[in-house]
Amino acid sequence: MTNVNRTTLNRRRLVQGSTAAAGGFALVRIAPRAGIAAAQEEVKIVWWDQFLPLEPLHQSIWDRYQEEHPEVTVEYTVYNPQEQGQALQLAFTSDQLPDVHSLAGLGVPPPQLVAQNWFQPLSNGDAIQGKLPEGSLLEGVTIFDGEVYSFPLFSFRQYTTLNWFNKELMESAGFDPETGPTTWDEFRQAAKAITDAGDGRIYGWIQGLNFAARLGVHVDDLAQSAGAPGAIDFTTGAYTYDTEPYAQAIEFLLSLQEDGSLFPASSTLDARTGRARWATGVAGMFFDGPWNIGVIQKEFEDFTGKVGVAPVPTPGGEETFLHNGPSGGVFWISSQSEHPDVASDILAQFTTPEYYVGLAERMDQPPLDLSAVEQAEVHPSYARAIQLFTERVRLAPSPTARNPAVSQVQAEMKDIHPDLGEIAQGVFSGDVTDYRAALKSLNDQMTAERDRAIEVVQGEGVEVSIDDWVFPAWQPAEDFTPGMYGQGD
Repeated sequence: MTNVNRTTLNRRRLVQGSTAAAGGFALVRIAPRAGIAAAQEEVKIVWWDQFLPLEPLHQSIWDRYQEEHPEVTVEYTVYNPQEQGQALQLAFTSDQLPDVHSLAGLGVPPPQLVAQNWFQPLSNGDAIQGKLPEGSLLEGVTIFDGEVYSFPLFSFRQYTTLNWFNKELMESAGFDPETGPTTWDEFRQAAKAITDAGDGRIYGWIQGLNFAARLGVHVDDLAQSAGAPGAIDFTTGAYTYDTEPYAQAIEFLLSLQEDGSLFPASSTLDARTGRARWATGVAGMFFDGPWNIGVIQKEFEDFTGKVGVAPVPTPGGEETFLHNGPSGGVFWISSQSEHPDVASDILAQFTTPEYYVGLAERMDQPPLDLSAVEQAEVHPSYARAIQLFTERVRLAPSPTARNPAVSQVQAEMKDIHPDLGEIAQGVFSGDVTDYRAALKSLNDQMTAERDRAIEVVQGEGVEVSIDDWVFPAWQPAEDFTPGMYGQGD
């Protein structure tokens, strides 16, 4: 083992992992630089991030790197995301930033951080770009003024509202234990059948309703499954919270409570505690992201054989698509680093096929190169989840990629409350009785706040307008690829 120093500050897992790190990483050789080849003195790369479950995978890279560069050590600190943001702010003002860090906890768009001189570009950016899947990097997202500053690790093809189900309970309810329900009506019927058979001990659906942000994501995914383009219609630039799919999504979730199919204590649960209760067999179905099976295999191994997965259900089984913008950069080199060449060389190791296979075997967020899942040892339900993402998730346009000044508008915008998740919470608790009016209010307030922020930024002499959110060439069933930004969008 190499000398990788590690400090753990708070074990909050944003990325849940499962299997041991994959070995056998081949070091990437990208155009040797004099700064590395001639390095004789000790070089310490200070590295901060929040990815505790990925540490074994990353340490295997650092180990192998030091075998070839014995003068280099990595001092690793894993943070709680919120605490990392505070630590980074203090480090920035005191000229003590780590060499490499993630952005967890900062809450500021990368273009703003670049403008504030937080980062320096990768010294081997062109070579790294050549190793990534085509279209992975975009100006205004990971490229600034033509230079590569960071790169994504995870694919945009994912969503958080997969239907994870207990196969034994699904079969006892009369549904196929391999496919599960695929429509809203089937989901409701399966939940009711499981609840009725459970006789007050087992319920059809459990969810962490106490986690407002995650609940909002589930509503958004369900609305997209009902035909919504997402929170913004990119053909017009308008917010869509007041459209019928969002109301229908809330109605669907509420119907499960009205049927008595919702696990009674769901209002007190967050995502993690909801998952833990589901794994005890008290409920049949649970909405979660692809990382669910990785957590189950690691923390509730005896339950693993009962786990099945189905896509986010649609109102009538129709083919609809969910949309995500391009994946952003994960790791960034500090402007205060005295060893950018070494840091860049280490980061190049995170672009190999072996690394993507290692990521896949964590069974968390899908790797940037989804083909790696075929070579990885994963649970069948994880492989099925990736297949579902490939079929149904499409790349949305990025206003920031078109005009980086959009990030200044986003930074200026104030949070609106109640937001989508808080409205849904209020519907379940009975505090919100007219959810259509609440959705209309949210839509109007978001529109007004964006207009205000645009005006503020324009007043500072920045060229930005509502037109930066409008992409007439966007088609919901197609990926909005980088080349489309110049086609009259």
